Amino acid sequence: MEENAEEAIIEYLKGVKIGATPSEIADNLNMSRATAVKYLEIMRAIGLVDYRRIGMAKVYFVATKLSYAQHVLLRKTRDLIESIKTAEEHIQVLEKVLAIHISIMQTYNTEDREKFIELFGTIIDKIKKGENTLGD
Repeated sequence: MEENAEEAIIEYLKGVKIGATPSEIADNLNMSRATAVKYLEIMRAIGLVDYRRIGMAKVYFVATKLSYAQHVLLRKTRDLIESIKTAEEHIQVLEKVLAIHISIMQTYNTEDREKFIELFGTIIDKIKKGENTLGD
């Protein structure tokens, strides 16, 4: 129910232009206001939603362009990476993930594949230099 409730809230908020109060969310999603507030505060803490005050009311809105599924995937990926204890484990996970990505990349046109080649070159350079960020 938890992920379904969060996903329902995200989808509802995407459909309203100015955001919604916890009461409006609760009414439209058939949940109590307290339940809506609980989910909204959790979702705000992890960056899915935010709010702005309008008078006494908190009006919530979607704070990310990522879909709920993409956000969950990123969260689970981060959790997996944080659980890796050795370089060997990291290499095994990375090999599996890259195998999937490479098979997908092969379906792209040459111009798009060149963008990945450039990205991988940048990653290799950063690893060699001991840098830890992309997009500098």
